[in-house]
Amino acid sequence: MRGGKRVGAGRKKKPDHLRREPITIRLPQWMILQLKKHGQIGYFIEALLTKQDIFNVPDDYDINS
Repeated sequence: MRGGKRVGAGRKKKPDHLRREPITIRLPQWMILQLKKHGQIGYFIEALLTKQDIFNVPDDYDINS
């Protein structure tokens, strides 16, 4: 079989409550430079926020996805 859509192929879609949405924030340049040293800023901030005790993280949430 060559090309085309196949049953079961492709990445499975995440539930709506686990989808990531882009947002815009304004930060000072010095803070951005330091955040970039830790990798992708969005994933780093997400990891920091989920470690805080202020959010009710869903049971099916995986920080690495």
